[in-house]
Amino acid sequence: MDNFGPVILIEVVLIFGGVLLFVWWQLRDLKKEREKGLKKKAQDERQD
Repeated sequence: MDNFGPVILIEVVLIFGGVLLFVWWQLRDLKKEREKGLKKKAQDERQD
């Protein structure tokens, strides 16, 4: 096993993909929370 290039490339792709997946998940979660907050704020304004 003298050539580690392909193994390193696969690891880099997996790590980069994992980071992108994590960022996408966090942004999706933030969007949901923001929408939930706006909905609650609108509901509170209607009750007043």
